[in-house]
Amino acid sequence: MLDLNAPVERHDEPYRWAVAHSVIPEPTTRILREQLPAPQDLHPAERTGDGDKTYRMAVLPLIHRGAHEPGMAKVGEKWHELVSRLQSDAYRDWVNRTIGIDVTDTMMDIGLFVFRGGDRISAHTDKPGKRATHVIYLNDDWRREHGGQFEVRTGPDLSISPYATVIPGGGRSVVFARSERSWHAVAPVAAHAPQFRLTCQVEMWNLG
Repeated sequence: MLDLNAPVERHDEPYRWAVAHSVIPEPTTRILREQLPAPQDLHPAERTGDGDKTYRMAVLPLIHRGAHEPGMAKVGEKWHELVSRLQSDAYRDWVNRTIGIDVTDTMMDIGLFVFRGGDRISAHTDKPGKRATHVIYLNDDWRREHGGQFEVRTGPDLSISPYATVIPGGGRSVVFARSERSWHAVAPVAAHAPQFRLTCQVEMWNLG
């Protein structure tokens, strides 16, 4: 289910982040796509205006602070297995080894995030209570021209080019430590993208 010895590219600038390759092997990813919930089970999420973070996407929460959400009843058996593995000690140890952040005592949020054409997330650093995030891309074939890249940024100004970008597919995933410098964004998904941008997101939160 999880290959915790998969290749990893580690980075220390502009904050601690890494790209892992095929943490979830492709045969398993294919089954996860087959066991996605019905579109009407996803919850639209949108924030506009002049706030510190704007976004548009659809979400199905699966785990909130370590407890099952109703969304778990909407996904297939392979998703239940994945959620269990993502809360294991072995996975927490992998996060520690990958970005040098101890997440042993954190509470987890796990969810399915779906981005359609035009969906995006503005540059932000995440809330102070979050210790680390792992975004696992579930699309097998995604090209740069489809948009939706994960953007590693040095600040909130979107007129400045990203420090680095990650194409959200092909077995890739991004894990990073939260800090006051952990600026990141999701570029808008292109209107002509042939499929929705699919991710499983794991958030590790401080207790209390």
